[in-house]
Amino acid sequence: MSGFGTATEFVSRLDPPGTGLAGYDKTKSWKEQPSSIPQTFRDALAVREEVFGEQGVPLEVEVDEDDARAYHWVTYASVAQTTLPPPTITPDKDWISPAEEQRRSSATAQRVPVGAIRLIPPPHGPNPYKLDGDLKTGADEKSQTDEKIQPSKKHPMEPYIKLGRLSVIAPYRRLGLGTMLVNTALDYAANNHDIVTPAPSPTTMEALGKEGQKYVIWQGLVMIHAQVDAEAHWVRHGFAEELIDEEGAVEIPAEEHWTEEGIEHIAMWKRLKLADTRL
Repeated sequence: MSGFGTATEFVSRLDPPGTGLAGYDKTKSWKEQPSSIPQTFRDALAVREEVFGEQGVPLEVEVDEDDARAYHWVTYASVAQTTLPPPTITPDKDWISPAEEQRRSSATAQRVPVGAIRLIPPPHGPNPYKLDGDLKTGADEKSQTDEKIQPSKKHPMEPYIKLGRLSVIAPYRRLGLGTMLVNTALDYAANNHDIVTPAPSPTTMEALGKEGQKYVIWQGLVMIHAQVDAEAHWVRHGFAEELIDEEGAVEIPAEEHWTEEGIEHIAMWKRLKLADTRL
């Protein structure tokens, strides 16, 4: 596997690639990117471009500034010499699309990327899509973000991680791969929170005091930007528009919906139980 992370037979993780994506050209497809781009990231884009392209999402907005600082997971199907997947991961349609053929030709060790997800650590700025609906791109995008967008009063002030770009190509859906990707990302965050969201130095913590620490220490809060049509899927993973605490009180109220590339979205939340990583 290229890049920093880990890999098993069917899942690869790419840790935040940072400047490793410096050569990525957003106007070109994943298969036209230079070899300096980590293979796992190109595999993720092979999936993302096909899935979100089906939904009409423009190619030039598929890769954004968060990709460089995000953790990425890709799940693969094995490809036998006959080009048929093994019984353990079998597509539910008896056809192979041209896009899948392209993925197979670039796959390493006879693995075909079929699903992807990313996890973005804090901090997160205001949602730019809530300005006018679809995000305006171009020279004035930064000024719109800096000058006009203000955080929602309902939005939590504490740090949170954000899942996104969950995608599984059509022939491999309804096989539980999306659920596996979500659980893999959340389990990694919960068990490695000192790496994903490292705490400030002891000196800074002391200066902040107990009250101030809750604004800089990740306490397991997770957000996703969900397509409205996929809300039921995320509910099954324990996410909710309105987050309720253990006492039954509203911890985070539901926020207004917004539109991304013509698709209605909602914010959904979940709180993880974090592993004790102290020695």
